[in-house]
Amino acid sequence: MKHAYEGRVTAVHCLPAAVGCPLYHKPGYGGGGRRMPGRMLAWGVVSALLIGAVPGLVGAQEVHPKAGISSVTLLNVGLGPVGAALSEGLTAWHGTGDAVFWNPAAASFMVQDGPVVTMSGARLLGGVRQTALQYGAGWGGVGIALQVVYGSVGDIEVRVEPTPEPLAIGTAHDLVAGVTVGLPLPRGGGLGIAVKGIYEKLHMDDAFGIAADAGIQLPLPVFGGLLRAGAAVRNLGSMGTMEHERPRLPWSLAAGIALVRPLRWRGWTFSAGGDVWKPADDWTQLRLGIEAAWDVLRLRMGTRQGKGWGTMSAGVGFALSGWCLDYAYIYDPDPVRQFLGSTQRIGVSLELGGQDSAGRQ
Repeated sequence: MKHAYEGRVTAVHCLPAAVGCPLYHKPGYGGGGRRMPGRMLAWGVVSALLIGAVPGLVGAQEVHPKAGISSVTLLNVGLGPVGAALSEGLTAWHGTGDAVFWNPAAASFMVQDGPVVTMSGARLLGGVRQTALQYGAGWGGVGIALQVVYGSVGDIEVRVEPTPEPLAIGTAHDLVAGVTVGLPLPRGGGLGIAVKGIYEKLHMDDAFGIAADAGIQLPLPVFGGLLRAGAAVRNLGSMGTMEHERPRLPWSLAAGIALVRPLRWRGWTFSAGGDVWKPADDWTQLRLGIEAAWDVLRLRMGTRQGKGWGTMSAGVGFALSGWCLDYAYIYDPDPVRQFLGSTQRIGVSLELGGQDSAGRQ
């Protein structure tokens, strides 16, 4: 159930999204003497996905003491099915709008990847709706991404104290519009910052705010430069007062690693990565994801593990002539958590750079 108590939404944890583009890979990478360590790493990630998911899926969930203190949860929901299928552990990835959302440093690679526009609309459980638009391109030696995301949740019971019946049934609206700038660094690194304007309306009350993200991605001098590391801090800022209190932004910290270039085996290419993610109002989480690509087909799976809970995700994508169609399914055994139970997401995007989709990393 969703309700507002003392002016704060305390049980609306997420507005799932539906925008994405597959993580495309440039041909000609991999092989040589680095193949065996890379394969061992990839199989290690797969093993972690299959084995590490079990404790969280069958364990007893423990609620964080600060659960529900943050508002504008739209800020901590990824942009689409690609990130959802990969468990949204994308701090060290690039090549998708989801990666730019989780680490603004990923925008620096838009200089080489070319322009991409993504659009989506979604309606999920509990009256949750979302519409998103993103455009990213290189300009003047830097990468720039523009995002507008709108979300709403209906049938919220409004109370000022515990009562059998609510004072009213309201709707929450969130609108986030932002710009991300990414600066390429030498040897395949990137630095980025994002600034977002925020509007939130709950029943008859509303508030404006501003937030900023900052992140970095750097290649690691191990396994012959096969790995990239990333780190990001998100949603630092403040909101205006909504009636009697000021909504808190859902800040988060994340660090992760991912393969710089895909591993190749019998016509398939494999990418993998993972994050350690600390949100403001939940326990530290482990997020792992892997993608296998063959011709126009993309297969993805991931897991997200917290303290006594876990989710599994899987997805499929198709890329043809610049168009990207993606689908993801997220299995959550606990429907009261932030994913509103098991959900599905679908998204579409279009590359405008004039290069073949399979040529992107």
